[in-house]
Amino acid sequence: MPRTPADGAQLAVDLMNAWLDTPDGPPDHFVACLERQIVELPPEDRLPAAVELIMGMTHLSGALLVLVEEATGAGARETLQAFAQFYEMN
Repeated sequence: MPRTPADGAQLAVDLMNAWLDTPDGPPDHFVACLERQIVELPPEDRLPAAVELIMGMTHLSGALLVLVEEATGAGARETLQAFAQFYEMN
C-alpha cells in the first residue's frame, strides 16, 4: 500500500471536510470517514494507513500555519502559542 505524501494530505483534507460538516454536532460523518480510511481496510493495511493519515494531518497543519502567516504576518510559532493558550483556557 505504498502511496505518496500527497495521498496522505488528501486523506487529511477529506477527514477535515467530514469534520467541517458538523464541527459542533454529532461526529457521525467524521467517524464514517475515519472508518473508510482505516477500519475498513484489511488488518495488515490499518497501521500504515493510520501513519499515512497522521503524516497527512501534520502536512495539512503545517500548510495551514504557512497560510496563516502569509495572511496575517503572525509567525507559525506565534500562531501555535495562541492555539496552546486557547486550549489551556478551555
